[in-house]
Parts: sequence; structure tokens; C-alpha cells
Amino acid sequence: MRILHPTDFSQPAQKALQLARDLRARLDGSIHVVHVQRRFEAERTGSRPQLDTFNPALLDHREEQRAAEVERLRGMLSHLASPDGSFELLWGNPVEELLAIQERYDLVVMGAHGANRFDLHFLGGVAGRFVRRASVPVVTVRDEAPSLAVRRVLVATDFGAASTAAWEFAGRLARAGVELVLGHVVDDERLASDPDHTSAVTEQLSRMAGGAASRLVVREGDPALVLPRMATEVGADLVAIGIRQHRGAVGLLLGSRADALLRSSTVPVLSVPALLD
Repeated sequence: MRILHPTDFSQPAQKALQLARDLRARLDGSIHVVHVQRRFEAERTGSRPQLDTFNPALLDHREEQRAAEVERLRGMLSHLASPDGSFELLWGNPVEELLAIQERYDLVVMGAHGANRFDLHFLGGVAGRFVRRASVPVVTVRDEAPSLAVRRVLVATDFGAASTAAWEFAGRLARAGVELVLGHVVDDERLASDPDHTSAVTEQLSRMAGGAASRLVVREGDPALVLPRMATEVGADLVAIGIRQHRGAVGLLLGSRADALLRSSTVPVLSVPALLD
């Protein structure tokens, strides 16, 4: 499996790299580490570069500083990619540059910033904006992630097409020895205490799992709140969800449930896009 790891050299990115390395070893894959650097500030100013031409020494000094910074970044990337990964330094808007190269890879593993699990800025950051528009599966890892080795995955399903895509991708992990747990959250209060509905849901989970899940779990409540607790309950190292992507729409249309889960879960989240008409 070809794994892309975008990094900004932060603590969440470091944790994401550890998880990416675990998946790479388990899946006999490869890792490509990339950092997208925005253009140097002087290149975006208006008249300052013209003024600098009157001071060649200052201009030469600035170019030396830029060259040194490039070498520093490349050295950091080389260190992160060693011993057997590759690396690349790109320039421009991080989200746009990552979207441009995503199709070369089977999975993206990246850090997600936030002081706590209720971070309201996540979906406005690079990770959140990338997940919205990505066409490949993306694992987002927060600094609070309790585990960075993937041994068990909780696949959340609402029995829709997007959930099927998540289950199918999780099957690739299962073939590499990862244990799968299939779960559903009943969020309709009228059905939560109905034993017949619970029995029907369990049967539906069983048909969907086809014997590939070690455990089937049904709980009730708000999925964004229940799924992280469910992951902890079953000892999952990753929560897999399907994200509906509509043809012709600009990027991913994250539903409120997926949106809230990405904000609330300390357990890393695997978002698998499903293209729907």
C-alpha cells in the first residue's frame, strides 16, 4: 500500500508518522513524506523586492537565508523518511498541493491540530479541509491519540453506500491481520429501546460482516459521542467511517455526524470517501 504522510513537523504529525509506519510495516507498503512550504514572505510583497535591488548585499543575504532554509527543511524530511521512505518538498498552498498528488497513493495519514478533542477549528485547518475534498482514504491523528499501532478497527455503519466503502477498505487491513469490529449506533429514540429493532439491526450487521468481524456492536445515542466511547469499549485503535462524496459537488459534503465525529474523537479516524451520484 502506498502511504502519503504530509507533515508540518508538529507533535500530531509526529504521531501520525508513527501510525503510518505501523501500517506500512503491516501492509508491506511504502511511505512518502511531504511538506508543503508556503512561498517566502518577501516573494508576496509588492514594492519591497524592487527596493532590495538597490542593495545587492541585502538581496544576496536573503537568498542565502532562503537556500539555508530549504536545506534545513530537506534535512528534516530526510530524517523523517529514513531509513526506507522517500520525501519531497513542495511549494504553495498545502491543501491544493496535497490534492494534486493524492491519486498517486492508496492512503493518506496526517496529523490534525487541536488543543482538545472539542477543537472547533479542526475543519478549518489543513487536515479538515483536505478530508473534505480528498478522493482517497485519509487517517487523521490527534495529539491525544491513545494508540499508534493498528491492531483493531471499529468500522461504523449506517448501512448506506458510504459505510460499505469503509467496510471494503477495512477489509484490506483485515487481510493483513487487523481485527475488525462492526458497529451501528441507533440514534432514533423511538427505536432505541425496541428489542425487535435491535435484533433486526444485529442481523443486518451479521449479513454485512459476512463472518469477517470478530464482534458486532449496537449502541444507542448520538453517533459522534457514542462512537469514540464504543472504540474505547472494544479496544479499537482506529474508527473507520464512510464519507459521501457527490458527483459534481465541490469537494466532500461532510454530514453533520461525520463532521462532529472528526472533531470529537481522540481515537484516529479513517475517512473513506464514496462517490455517489
